[in-house]
Amino acid sequence: MARRFAPLLAFLAALAVGGCEYGTAADLSAAQERARVAFIEAHDDLSDRDLARLCPGLYPRDFLTDHDEWPAGELRDGESDARFTAEDRAAAEAASCDVRPD
Repeated sequence: MARRFAPLLAFLAALAVGGCEYGTAADLSAAQERARVAFIEAHDDLSDRDLARLCPGLYPRDFLTDHDEWPAGELRDGESDARFTAEDRAAAEAASCDVRPD
């Protein structure tokens, strides 16, 4: 499971270092960065689609809508959207999930 999030963690690291093709990197504090990493690790059972729904700040704006560019954002046959608890939403807020990278 952890290998699945390796590209996402690399993406976060790139945002912390500098800009990306989607715009300027979000201005996150070190505490927010740690909260995001902890958030991702605590939710490693979620698909990229569900993680993007819960924490949109981790993904490009069009991740859930541009399935040609981001096929992982598309709901597949037989899949259903995950249900999130109040604790999930509180963790997303603590991890600044409303702050987009672009």
